[in-house]
Amino acid sequence: MGGIGVLVALVLLVFSTATLSGMVVGAMTMDWLAFEAFALLSASYLVLAAFAYLVSAEQMKHLNRSHVFVGAIVMWLSLVFAAMPAFILVEGAGPFVAFFEASSAATTLGSSLTPVSSMSMAMTVYRAATAWLGGLLTLMLAVYVLGRYAVGGTPNKELRVVLHGASRADPRLIQTFWEVLVPYGAVTLVCAALLVMVRVDPAQAVLGALNTLSTNGLIAWQTSGTIFNNRLAEIIMMTFMMAGASSIIWLRMLTLLEWRALERHGETGVFLVTGLVSVLVGIALSLATFPLGRFWGDDLFNRAFDIISVLTTTGISHDVRQGASVPLIFLIGLALVGGCAYSTAGGIKIFRLRSMLHHSSNEIKRLVYPSQILPGSVDADKASFAAAKATWSAFFSVLIFVMLMTSFFAALGHGFTASLSLAVGGFATVGNLVSGNLFTTGSPGVPVLTLVGVSVAGVVGRIELLVILAAFSRSRW
Repeated sequence: MGGIGVLVALVLLVFSTATLSGMVVGAMTMDWLAFEAFALLSASYLVLAAFAYLVSAEQMKHLNRSHVFVGAIVMWLSLVFAAMPAFILVEGAGPFVAFFEASSAATTLGSSLTPVSSMSMAMTVYRAATAWLGGLLTLMLAVYVLGRYAVGGTPNKELRVVLHGASRADPRLIQTFWEVLVPYGAVTLVCAALLVMVRVDPAQAVLGALNTLSTNGLIAWQTSGTIFNNRLAEIIMMTFMMAGASSIIWLRMLTLLEWRALERHGETGVFLVTGLVSVLVGIALSLATFPLGRFWGDDLFNRAFDIISVLTTTGISHDVRQGASVPLIFLIGLALVGGCAYSTAGGIKIFRLRSMLHHSSNEIKRLVYPSQILPGSVDADKASFAAAKATWSAFFSVLIFVMLMTSFFAALGHGFTASLSLAVGGFATVGNLVSGNLFTTGSPGVPVLTLVGVSVAGVVGRIELLVILAAFSRSRW
């Protein structure tokens, strides 16, 4: 298991950049409590990373499939537990609240029990940096685990763009890490630069870019009204929310200017069309329940923003005072759909819905033409059958998990609508579906088990349920 120890060392080493950013901001703002806490954590994580590497490097062997799946779980748990101490030391949170805050940041949920007005700048930056690194880990595991082994029917036809190595059976982790980091970081910098160009405060621009590309639902300066009070900035944010929920393979092709490959990568195109259709349908549905106000142009824009935010599983409400003026059941459906494969978005993913629709269409045609072999059907080749089986397995495992979590939250005293919102919002990491339903039991405060349940749902959604099953049962994945 030396390879898993090396993976943990890498997580701690990379995560130390989040604590170092909090330390720097603490020094700049003369928040000496945060400075001391983050300095201590940075030193501790660097030492632990070095120790874990030295202990594990000599025992490092090639990781087989089951070890890779176990490694994915261990890496996510390492990130969440590494993020916890800062909330305890700086904000005085208890262990369960710290676990919720850490998992919310790491999984890019973006929900917090700490009021926005009470967050220090050091902790704001720390939350954003943790979310951005959580998005990076999501992308790495999607490439290195989900795509490499086609978990849940994940397509891997174009995986060569980011997965480096002699073969898929022997990928080079560090080279793959850079191939993922470069487009992810470059698009983040472009987003921040464009926000600055339209006169957004530089600090807010950087935080906004970090949260947007990681599809994190926390905008720490938003206390009321609009996000930036700047229409151009909010259009830029909508654009890059879509970019964050699109495939890192597509973004890598874009940075390499591989135009022909871009044309063949159809999932992102379908996702963009889905976004447009969702906005039109969502606004049409909202008009029956939430009539337009005096400033109808602003109302339409706000609703479009909220729909894109939920579809990309970012989960930011344009106006926190009013919430999303779109039917809740429609937003829950969008959250379950989610973004593309190899993205920081949560949800079932667009490629699975495409695959299931294609398979269902072929099955209907088989009823009409029972003797015909249809291209791409499960009868055409074993690969199509395996992909369809994996895709439907992932889909039904998600539905079962969401139903179980809904029942769990309902047993804690939340109403059905609130329970469903918590289950879907936690699993798909949609912050505004969670934040508005934490305090719905009628009792003061939030039940501890509710915080634990949301945290577990977020981590399970990030790891992918089939990966967890595969880690403990080699025959199921």
